[in-house]
Amino acid sequence: MKRDSFTNGVIDQTLHWIDENIHERVTLDDLARKTGYSKWHFQRLFYARMSITAASYIRNAKLMRSVIDLKFSDRNIISIAEKYGFSSQQSYTRTFKHVMKCTPSLCRTRCDSSLTDMAPGDVCKACRQMFSHDE
Repeated sequence: MKRDSFTNGVIDQTLHWIDENIHERVTLDDLARKTGYSKWHFQRLFYARMSITAASYIRNAKLMRSVIDLKFSDRNIISIAEKYGFSSQQSYTRTFKHVMKCTPSLCRTRCDSSLTDMAPGDVCKACRQMFSHDE
């Protein structure tokens, strides 16, 4: 039991560190080194706690943050891609589309709509994220 709470604390600290460094290139090597675990063991612990790989968690966190930038900033898509460490606009768009089920530009144009204006099939993961920040 004590070991589980220690591991949970390490993972919680790691999540906080990822959040604080979301604009940096964060790798599994960085996280393992930071926690003092081997890459393999850290990945196992992270997945056991979060039910997602560390790499997927980081990618999703970057994408969710970028959705907020798409909605609330005038930055162009390439600068948002660079801000979150994507190597190119194409890489960002491809990853965004794979995870969010729409493109960043479509996501941005939907900012002027409301969820009630959209057909049910048009409400992607990014739209739900965008509109959850309206309050």
